[in-house]
Amino acid sequence: MSASYLLQGTVKWSYDHELAEYSDTYKVMTSMVSFSPPLHRHNGNIALTQSELIIEGVNGDMDLSVKLAAMKQIYIGFDDLFPMISVRSLGAFWQPLRIEYYTSAFETQRIYLIIDYNGIFTHDKDWFNTLTQMLQ
Repeated sequence: MSASYLLQGTVKWSYDHELAEYSDTYKVMTSMVSFSPPLHRHNGNIALTQSELIIEGVNGDMDLSVKLAAMKQIYIGFDDLFPMISVRSLGAFWQPLRIEYYTSAFETQRIYLIIDYNGIFTHDKDWFNTLTQMLQ
C-alpha cells in the first residue's frame, strides 16, 4: 500500500450472498466464543483513494476494487444478514460497514467490511464518515 492513500488498514469482509450462507446458529455462536473473529469470508488490506476503494487479499485471498462513483449506498450498522447478536458487544463498540455498489447499469453488489478489527473495536465509523463526506 502506498503513502498516497487517504486511508488504509486491514479488513475482514464478505459479500452479502456469503453471509446468507451462514446459519442463524452460527451467527449467534460467533459472539459467544472467546477470541473468535467476526463474521467474514475474506481477509486483506484496504485503502481509499480519491476515486476508489481498493482491497488487496492476503494469503491468496481475492482482491476487490470499487469506484466511488459506483457506490449506491453506504451504511454502518446491523441488518438481517449481519445481526447485532453476532457481535460480542452487541454493537456497543463497533458495527459493520456495508457498501452497496453498481456492477452494471442494473445490477448491484453488497459487501460488509470490518476495518482494523483488534478484538474490541474497529475503525469502521472513521471510514464511513470519510466516505460519506467524499460522496456529498
